[in-house]
Amino acid sequence: MPTEAESAWVARVLGIEAGTDSSAGKDPQPSDLLALFRDAKDEVDAALERLRGALRDTEDEDLIRIADLGLFGMTDGEGVGLMKALFEWRAASPEQRAARAKAAAAAAKAYKDKVFAHKLAGLVEANPFGVPVGLKSRLGPALDAIARAI
Repeated sequence: MPTEAESAWVARVLGIEAGTDSSAGKDPQPSDLLALFRDAKDEVDAALERLRGALRDTEDEDLIRIADLGLFGMTDGEGVGLMKALFEWRAASPEQRAARAKAAAAAAKAYKDKVFAHKLAGLVEANPFGVPVGLKSRLGPALDAIARAI
């Protein structure tokens, strides 16, 4: 369940009233959800890059290897699959919209499951370098919003 702050962030990005079910007001459109995902992923990627720099600054060989090989490897392309599903939903004909929306929801769930199941996810979120990454506060709520938009 997203926190109040997470829900408010999603609502602000989608332009809906915080604390409301999206079906009660403006339904999020595929373009809105694509922007929501991009914004969240860009924030997390920038934070991962800052964490990568902090790891490299330690000059510890093992931490440098994690920085160079591990941080961005938490998924196996599910982000690309989600982007593709959102693009296909956005371009879908009226007859295809429901099926494309379900595919986007499934892709968002698969992406979230993959990221949060990865052994580095917890370490990245609770890193000792004080770099807030936002997996739980940004990426998770964005993916939940996409999954709930059906």
